[in-house]
Amino acid sequence: MQINTVGVEYRRKFNLGGYESMELSISLYAKVDVDEDPEAVAEFLWHQAKASVKAQAAPVLKSVNYKAQMQHKVGGVTVEDGDLEEF
Repeated sequence: MQINTVGVEYRRKFNLGGYESMELSISLYAKVDVDEDPEAVAEFLWHQAKASVKAQAAPVLKSVNYKAQMQHKVGGVTVEDGDLEEF
């Protein structure tokens, strides 16, 4: 059986503090050519969707000082997760 189309949805909810949150989502679809691997196409779409949500969230999160919320100590060393590299 040939798969003709693949789709992904990526959704993420961000805590903005003060009992506020923001939820962003995106759905992406692509046609799969006969010579393409559907799983590879889906993985590509997943990374594109995640990057898109990250780009949309970055300005808002910076404006509410998201970095300060994500800073924590591990074994006496301050670790900062707020640079939004890993969701």
